[in-house]
Amino acid sequence: MKRLLTWLLAVLSVSTVAAAVPSAPALALYYGPNPPWELLQAFDLVVVDPGHVPAPTAVALPHTELAAYVAVGEVQPGRPYADSIPKAWLRGENKDWGSKLIDQSAAEWPAFFTDRIFKPLWDSGYRAFFLDTLDSYQRFARTPQERAVQETAMVALVQRIKQRYPQARLLFNRGFEILDRTYQWVDMVAAESLFQGFDASKNTYVEVPEEDRQWLLGQLRKARDVMGLPVIAIDYVAPEQRELARATAKRISDLGITPWVATPDLATVGIGSVEVMPRKVLVVHGAIGDEYALRTLEPVRLIGMPLNYLGYVPEYVDAQHLPAAPLGGRYAGVVLWLTGPTTPDDRQKLQVWLAQQIKAHIPVSLFHPPATLLQGSLAKVLGVTAQFLPDTRSPVLVVQQDAMVGFERTVRPVGDDFFSLTLSQGRPLLTLQRDAQVQVAAALTPWGGFVSNPYGVASLPGEAGIRWIINPFEFLRQSLQLPELPVPDVTTESGRRMLMVHMDGDGFISRSELPGNPLSGEVVRDRVVRKYPVPMTMSVIEAELSPTGLYPGLSATAEKVAKDIFRAPNVAIASHSYSHPFNWNRAASSDANEGYNLRIPGYRFDLQREVGGSVRYIQERLAPPGKKVDLFFWTGNCIPGSEALEVVGNAGLLNFNGGDTIVTRSSPTLTEVQGLGLARPGGYQVFAPNQNENVYTNNWQGPFYGYERVIETFELTEKPRRLKPINIYFHTYLTSKRAGMQSLDKVFAYAMGQETTPVYVSEYARKVLDFQTLAIARTASGWRVRGASELRTLRVPAGMGAPAMASSTGMGGYRNVGTDSYVHLASDTAELTLSSTPPSTASGAAPVLVSANARIESYTPAPTGGGSWELQGHVPLQFTLAHVQSCRVRVAGRDITPVRRDGVFFHYELLDHAARPLEAICRN
Repeated sequence: MKRLLTWLLAVLSVSTVAAAVPSAPALALYYGPNPPWELLQAFDLVVVDPGHVPAPTAVALPHTELAAYVAVGEVQPGRPYADSIPKAWLRGENKDWGSKLIDQSAAEWPAFFTDRIFKPLWDSGYRAFFLDTLDSYQRFARTPQERAVQETAMVALVQRIKQRYPQARLLFNRGFEILDRTYQWVDMVAAESLFQGFDASKNTYVEVPEEDRQWLLGQLRKARDVMGLPVIAIDYVAPEQRELARATAKRISDLGITPWVATPDLATVGIGSVEVMPRKVLVVHGAIGDEYALRTLEPVRLIGMPLNYLGYVPEYVDAQHLPAAPLGGRYAGVVLWLTGPTTPDDRQKLQVWLAQQIKAHIPVSLFHPPATLLQGSLAKVLGVTAQFLPDTRSPVLVVQQDAMVGFERTVRPVGDDFFSLTLSQGRPLLTLQRDAQVQVAAALTPWGGFVSNPYGVASLPGEAGIRWIINPFEFLRQSLQLPELPVPDVTTESGRRMLMVHMDGDGFISRSELPGNPLSGEVVRDRVVRKYPVPMTMSVIEAELSPTGLYPGLSATAEKVAKDIFRAPNVAIASHSYSHPFNWNRAASSDANEGYNLRIPGYRFDLQREVGGSVRYIQERLAPPGKKVDLFFWTGNCIPGSEALEVVGNAGLLNFNGGDTIVTRSSPTLTEVQGLGLARPGGYQVFAPNQNENVYTNNWQGPFYGYERVIETFELTEKPRRLKPINIYFHTYLTSKRAGMQSLDKVFAYAMGQETTPVYVSEYARKVLDFQTLAIARTASGWRVRGASELRTLRVPAGMGAPAMASSTGMGGYRNVGTDSYVHLASDTAELTLSSTPPSTASGAAPVLVSANARIESYTPAPTGGGSWELQGHVPLQFTLAHVQSCRVRVAGRDITPVRRDGVFFHYELLDHAARPLEAICRN
């Protein structure tokens, strides 16, 4: 009777707030080691095991709070405090999980819990705590009296925590028996197994019986509707049943309860009130001799760019080192592109692993799979029958071809590669026939898809290169079953294609053919830096300029020129090493100076000297006060190893160069357009968007005007798809030739005539790094973006809908380019909604910032439409607004007028590099 009275009083005390229950944050639980922060940052609150994450402050997630998992009623043997708990406090064990049960009524237990368990977590930085095993006492307390003692002790424990740490936010996992006496100290209530559960004793997934579900639902509704607490349901679904997990999360959400649906170990990325989209694709390649060989593999050179364009991050792995952990929730799919022969043992392991991924519903895309791989145990899983046939020398005919095939070259069947391959399920993309035998050479299947050799990529005769036979964008998208999503884009800033300039310092001391034979460095200073007032990053090689280097007689002049260049306000500073390694692998492995770098007497290759030493030289002798070296430009073959990447990263530098994008009209193939970079254990190498004059002048053999052909590269990477920003990339020695200087002027003239947003190389490099880790999650109303610190553009593919400014947050504007929309973000986090009605044609369309040649630092919408933007750029400001015919446009408090108008578009130009704020003040 007394308990009933207490409950009624509690109901009365919260009845005034029950009508407005606060919503729970987007929550995830991840107890495994090495949490995938790039995915988990999409959530507002993540419960982690402090054994794996000792200090939340070590994780830089500005919009995500970490909560510590804390077991109250049980203790695992591996916990650091487990051996300090007296045996007299232990009351049996939970055999399902291997833990000991704790007597909550032990007199010293509250002090022990607060001092030995809770306080260390608080001191390490945790402020939110997920209190678990609150009902474990029921395993040993059998009578109502015994349970009442345990519950009273637990109430006292919770009260003690809040008295000592009043700012601690407590999340209960169940604990319904004490909630009526503790709800005032609780922030959220969770419970496991509302629809789908896991029976640990039988190690099996189960559907929750209706009676149990109704009881639990009643408890959650009571906590939510009467006590005013946000409630969470944690359900368990097998990792291969992603669709069931998605459906279960929706069922929970439809009840007004925050869901989390994952595996019972809570070491996978599940589905909650937001579903984070895995953007990594595991690319499996053949065995390689060393890490340097990775850079030259076909899957690295060819797969990276189309995956990047689709919004995905390739992660390369040797077929001999396949991951054992489940891929679900962390990887969007698997691409297999074997390079080189495989042993029967390796093939068998690979077949088993691929079958596991397919069973787990991880899409798999096979490029040029050998027929031996498609046989044996894997054949049944794939639904194919493959067999070798005698070569009859009969012609191979194309009997069926999808529009996806014949992308850059028509199909030319090759008899030597023909083998019989039939398909039980799927959509053939290319079918060949020889005599009565059929080969399905490419297909989309329920598990993914495949394309046989040589119908993915084919070699042209002689040295004419290679061509895509299959459309890589469409084949990857459809075979990997990639969902459409807003694509993080590193080509564009504020609706305009980015422009960057950088120079490798080779030949700084070369004499130019121009009148007076100045040093090439002097020509760069006078005819590049001082002539073109755009951001540029310039580098030098220490051994070329230093008085202790190779040219001491020219050092004084060269150093003065370098100081002049670095003093220019539009120049950022980079190092191009000490000795300019030509081959990083051989230079690092050679015991002597054998021509793999500049021949400096007495010098043996030293990574610290190449990086840290060259930076100190530039900083101490050449850089003006207040300017820092922030980049290291790779030299020679631009294939560093992990150790070199680590040394550069530890020096606090960004790295740049490498990649071999050299597409031209004489070689108009996307096989010549490479991805954003390459990850290694030591760090991430950021590739240059395109190459320098060396490749356009036949390795500087001539013609010396050849660099003007980089304009073709700019054009071919703009249409029909914007694949790269504009990058004017050259060596100092380009200016030593009159024709070279003329070609550089021509390239600048082209670039300056385009509508661009000029940026520094370091800004681009940081965007590329953001691309690797940025989180995109599907929400009930649209899309959530997290981690866009530097990368502030999303490309919304045609068919997804048009950006809706009024219902989005963190969005500063958008621009339609072709059929896609480029969305400008104004924050590192955004909530994007899309509409089926194009705003440009909607009645009474709201004002929007269409484009600017500056970064949008922030945007504040106005209730009457329009708003205020803060812009930061490097050149005189240009911007375009749409639908401002009824608005006053002001910059820094003064009205401005457009320089021209095109329909609903109003174009403005200012002399200032940045304007704060830019306002559109509109009438209702």
